[in-house]
Amino acid sequence: MKRTLIQNARVFNTWLKQFIPGWLLIEDGRIRYAFLDEECPKDVNQVIDAEGCYCIPSLIDIHLHIESSMMTPAGFSRALLRNGVTTCVAEPHEIANVMGYEGVEEFIHQGRECQADILWGIPSSVPCSPYETTGGRIELADALELTKEADVACLGEVMNCYSVLHEPNGKIRQWLECLRREHPNLTREGHISYYKGAELCDIAYHGVDSDHTSVGLDYFIERLKMGVFGEVQDKSLLPEVVDYIEKTDLWDHFCIVTDDVMPDQLQNRGHLNYLVKKAIRLGMKPERAITVTTWTPARRMKLYDRGMLAPGMKADLILLKNLEDFDIRLVMKNGEIAYDAAVEEKPLPQERRFPEKFYESVHLPELTLEDFIIHTTLPDGLHTARTMVPEASTAFVREGRAEVMVKDGRVDYDNTPHCVIAVFDRYTGKANRMLGLTDGPDFIKEGAVACTYAHDHHNLLVAGKTAAECQLAANWVIAHQGGYCMVEHGEIVATLPLEVGGIVSEAPLADMAVKAKAITETFERMGYQFENPIMSFSVLGLSVAPFLRITDKGYVDIKKGLLLPLFDEEK
Repeated sequence: MKRTLIQNARVFNTWLKQFIPGWLLIEDGRIRYAFLDEECPKDVNQVIDAEGCYCIPSLIDIHLHIESSMMTPAGFSRALLRNGVTTCVAEPHEIANVMGYEGVEEFIHQGRECQADILWGIPSSVPCSPYETTGGRIELADALELTKEADVACLGEVMNCYSVLHEPNGKIRQWLECLRREHPNLTREGHISYYKGAELCDIAYHGVDSDHTSVGLDYFIERLKMGVFGEVQDKSLLPEVVDYIEKTDLWDHFCIVTDDVMPDQLQNRGHLNYLVKKAIRLGMKPERAITVTTWTPARRMKLYDRGMLAPGMKADLILLKNLEDFDIRLVMKNGEIAYDAAVEEKPLPQERRFPEKFYESVHLPELTLEDFIIHTTLPDGLHTARTMVPEASTAFVREGRAEVMVKDGRVDYDNTPHCVIAVFDRYTGKANRMLGLTDGPDFIKEGAVACTYAHDHHNLLVAGKTAAECQLAANWVIAHQGGYCMVEHGEIVATLPLEVGGIVSEAPLADMAVKAKAITETFERMGYQFENPIMSFSVLGLSVAPFLRITDKGYVDIKKGLLLPLFDEEK
């Protein structure tokens, strides 16, 4: 029996919301004694002198996507532990869109080999709408099979709320009704976005009772009123939201989550620990910030063996040098040291861990200049085109209108302020595609971008000022079986290979962070105004997001449940 003593610590008591000077005894990976006034025991195998450090439960992130960090479970687990996160609930709907059920199973299998506890949400929206082509699907039979996995914690985010509201015989309503009958205690996660009022009530009525997408205090309060659990991510962690939380003493009806963290952010800024620091900086009491990243998320996911430091709980904990900076000295997982700031980490072995088909997922021939010509049957002259207008201030994509010149059956965009934006089906070999136009001051002003990291379908997404630059960027991505490529002044200037499914990489995080930073800096030089360029560009193809998006099947307005053409005249 291994007994580890942590002494001279300021130990966080979750229920009292205060730090108590004292010691902890860990026995075989669980906490045996805590908060005793007695002298600490002598019969131990290991003594850790906390030297006055704060001792808190380790962090729990219940809404994230490993693929958003462009990493595999092994590398992601290492990064989590370094940042004080020992448990996460990951929803693998990105790899599911590419590789289907096999992709989910592969991620679950590899997650079991990780030191961090990686639990899983069942992808509920693959594809997330009927308006896109994907490489895989997750059906109800797959979902029911996944409920048998011990490390499945919830139904992943329900994204197609239009279907929940308006399609009683639709796929997602069938799922929700089946799971209500057969697995009534399974937590159900939501992606409810802009819905409020009666529509929000209806969505919650059907069992979708959390949301991580709302931005702004009014949306946050609306969800609390309806009994919808709030999962506050970076863009929603606003001064007015924190002020409201502090004034109302909220801690049990919301938690803080990351959702998506880019590789350079993960390497240089941190993970959930960064959001704890941000919350404290915005005025949240440290004790509350700790509670809503440990105890509250654990309760939400029914993880009753962690989230606080008390007898019988997992010995998952962090030693902090100070609270405000959240300066991590030591992280323990199941009573073993998982990260020590004073010890240099050994690099993970570099090896191909996936079946060979995961490295051969882009089924597109080399594209020609002709592939980036917008053809039309309209006569020569000016015509009104439907455009995508990304807005950095809201993260929404508004539907716009612009006059464009048509000549000889082609749209002339090279000599306009507009960029062409295109999605090519990379799965079926049929190369289905949609070419549209962008507008507005927040989008790229020059060059071209191409990627297969395009939520949620992960087809080939390309945008740029000229057909030649678009072709160059797209063909690099195709040749490398996925990734990101940036072109400026006719030259490739930044690339990020994503060899596994076209969306993740087995490269070291430090290397990926450098490449991701170069992609971000290129976006900024191009005049792209969004705070998180990689993610905001990638979700231009997210067909369930407001208000106009693009897939290989066309423009999508999910609020109306419609596919829309470039020119209304060509309906």
